[in-house]
Amino acid sequence: MSALYFLLRIACLSLCLSVLSGVSYAQQPATEEVREFAQSPAWLALLHYQAAFAGFVSEVDDAKFFLAQDGKESPLAELNADIAAFLQVPVADNALCRFPARLVLLQQRWPDINWPAQNCAEFVKWQQQVQGDALYLIFPASYINSPSSMFGHTLLRLDKKPAAGQKKQPLLSTAINFAAYTDEGDNEIVYSWKGLTGGYPGYVSAVPYYEKVNTYSHIESRDIWEYKLKLSQAEIDFFIAHIYELNEIRFDYYFIDENCSYRLLTLLDAVNPDWQLASMFSLRTVPSDTLRAVEAKGLFEEINFRPSKTTLIEFKNQHLSSVQRELTARLAHDPDGVAASAEFQAYSPQQQAAMLELAYDFSRYRVLKKKDHDPAWPQRSIRLLSLRAKVPFEGDPYPQITVPNTRDEQGHKTLRSRILFGAHEDESYTEVGWRIAYHDWLDPVPGYREGAQIEMGDVLLHIDDDVRLEQFDVVNIRSAGQRHAFAQPVSWMVQGGYVRSKLDNQGESLLRVGGGYAYGAVGGTLYGMGIIQPSLSDRYQDNWRLGYGAELGYLYQNEKTNLWLMADHLASVGTRGTSQTIHAGFAYAFNPDHQLQLNWQRDFWRSAAGNSLSVQYAWYY
Repeated sequence: MSALYFLLRIACLSLCLSVLSGVSYAQQPATEEVREFAQSPAWLALLHYQAAFAGFVSEVDDAKFFLAQDGKESPLAELNADIAAFLQVPVADNALCRFPARLVLLQQRWPDINWPAQNCAEFVKWQQQVQGDALYLIFPASYINSPSSMFGHTLLRLDKKPAAGQKKQPLLSTAINFAAYTDEGDNEIVYSWKGLTGGYPGYVSAVPYYEKVNTYSHIESRDIWEYKLKLSQAEIDFFIAHIYELNEIRFDYYFIDENCSYRLLTLLDAVNPDWQLASMFSLRTVPSDTLRAVEAKGLFEEINFRPSKTTLIEFKNQHLSSVQRELTARLAHDPDGVAASAEFQAYSPQQQAAMLELAYDFSRYRVLKKKDHDPAWPQRSIRLLSLRAKVPFEGDPYPQITVPNTRDEQGHKTLRSRILFGAHEDESYTEVGWRIAYHDWLDPVPGYREGAQIEMGDVLLHIDDDVRLEQFDVVNIRSAGQRHAFAQPVSWMVQGGYVRSKLDNQGESLLRVGGGYAYGAVGGTLYGMGIIQPSLSDRYQDNWRLGYGAELGYLYQNEKTNLWLMADHLASVGTRGTSQTIHAGFAYAFNPDHQLQLNWQRDFWRSAAGNSLSVQYAWYY
């Protein structure tokens, strides 16, 4: 009896000591199993580890995301720390509340272990607020007036389960966004430098979807594509848990690679590491390329198109005659006066309804875009809406808007290589080139915005007896938007880099900046811009030149063929000479990723002049 009593006392003492010391007697995973699971795709994806020179390193740049001191560099140390925290007695509630997705993953890996229940009131409240049953990948198209959104943007939308008998309200859903938190006081140079070097923190945030639609579709005039993803409810629930884990967790944001689109791919990889979506993007991440990667995995279930306010205005504008457009423009400024006129009353109820609706859309656009500070615009909007209600025509006076034939991810790919055979006067030559991104005026236009050009890292090498740099565009951006009664965009351009002239084989570094207007003409776009171009070159007196002048051009783009005609004239400050260029380019696309171009150019510099003619084959990948 005394021996039994002694053993009971020893067991009781051991149990008490284990409770006091925080060490659990719960079943532990085998050491070898833990070591193996620390290298598994599921654990690496959930903690955002990437292979590094000496092992792994997490892309999360926030110590709050790790329980182990060396957790950022050691998947094993972090896994051991998480297991210890979850199995600790008493239970480490703080760890359970912070990392619900990790607990789910460990429960799936070791279902026989008696893991503690996750009873975190804050997380339960988050789950109840979201209640997601569908996940969409959202793509607002490119916005050329913002450096961080020139290539487009991606975010996710988590749809709420509708109440019984009610329809879903997508605008009330939750948008999951990853964005850089920038400093308002930074100028464009500082902004670009920080964006390229990871100087801004990036955070995953959850906001109402209608806020994003208002920003992208209404204020920035960007069409939005919505792609429903093929996910199970369990995968959606796991995604919700992981988003909760990332609340207020910092990632360094890089515009080129670790940007919005890349980070969202890593979130999807955390849900299903077998997809390996982020692994396809190491040096650069372009949003439309990430759409292609997701589509290649067969994850798109349905696709919806949400046109921007300007797309709707342009669509309606095209369905009116020129006389009706002029009358509608007047109607927007003087609703009562024009609506009461005999000219307006002569139209049918459907035509009146069409003009009133376009005038209303235009007035709302002026208010949303804050185009001017005229306080009368909101009142005009209300009055136009009232006048429309009085027109005896029910329904939509316009046909249903046409969905674009080609989505952004269906256009040409964003890397380009080219080979060019040409002749300058009587001398033939061969050139080869490579471009990092993205699109120029002569590239196949389906899937891209007409009149918009964004090129970065475009290199052209001249191959002769030796190899020399012929051209290097660090950046070459052009925007030519047609102006009419309901849109008055400013056309502009900026080009910075190096180019060698075939007239004298002299190279120059330049920055070309221009601005002006563009209008629709002969099925295309006619534009004119004033130009300022500072340059550095040995050909100039004191090695510099400040050129000023103008560029005139005509651009025609359709599904298969593009045509660009251009002429410029630049005088110089001082006596550094005058230059002119006449250029004609024609392109034919065999398909989105293969194209043939024919280019002719005549250059003038002081008393010299010369012609160049070339044929170019380009392929995109």
